[in-house]
Amino acid sequence: MVSAVVFIFWPEEKDLLDTCLKSLAWADEIVIIDNGAPKEVVDIAKKYTQKIFPCETKDFAQRHNFAKEKCAGDWLLYVDSDERVSVALAKRIKEKLQAPDAEGYMLNRVNYFLGKEVHFGERYPDYVTRLFKKDSLKNWIGEIHESSVVDGAIVKLTEPLYHLTHRDIYSMVEKTINFSEHEALLRLNAKHPPIVWWRLLRVFTTEFWNRIVKLQGWREGTEGWIDGIFQ
Repeated sequence: MVSAVVFIFWPEEKDLLDTCLKSLAWADEIVIIDNGAPKEVVDIAKKYTQKIFPCETKDFAQRHNFAKEKCAGDWLLYVDSDERVSVALAKRIKEKLQAPDAEGYMLNRVNYFLGKEVHFGERYPDYVTRLFKKDSLKNWIGEIHESSVVDGAIVKLTEPLYHLTHRDIYSMVEKTINFSEHEALLRLNAKHPPIVWWRLLRVFTTEFWNRIVKLQGWREGTEGWIDGIFQ
């Protein structure tokens, strides 16, 4: 039995959630974790499942661990509202779980940035561990950038998980502002060195070099330059 977990929070998810949940119709159950989404987003979720659970924490790892406890399936698939499970991936998962060869699976996330499929920069290739045998998923860690702790082997699946990241510059900036205070507090508590002008310049230069030059983000054209400069 596969439990698909989807998290909802942003108002803009009203334009994304329906297609996401349609791509999960093959799952045995869909579990929604509501982190304060507006009513119109929750109403969309109700068309697909009644298993909607409010979760107020802003800690991403706690949110993911909470979701695990709400799932009845022996396999868990974590998906964000701006992601879509391709028909090929759904078929592959169902085939694989008939005779699993691992405790967890990494999915081949194909990113769309400002509406364009990207193949260079940090966003490609982008394998993410999202499918787990429930008993082998020990826990999630990380307040913002969460990661899983799995007891056992992890295998890659090549079929695509589509990710409609950053549909416009406005939403990019809005999400950055939303997370900035939390990230700043994490750095402060971790005794991060004080920020001075030369450190800002160094970080910008290093990030720009890595994304635009080393990872060849420039090959994506305008979208690649926007991504590199923004990051």
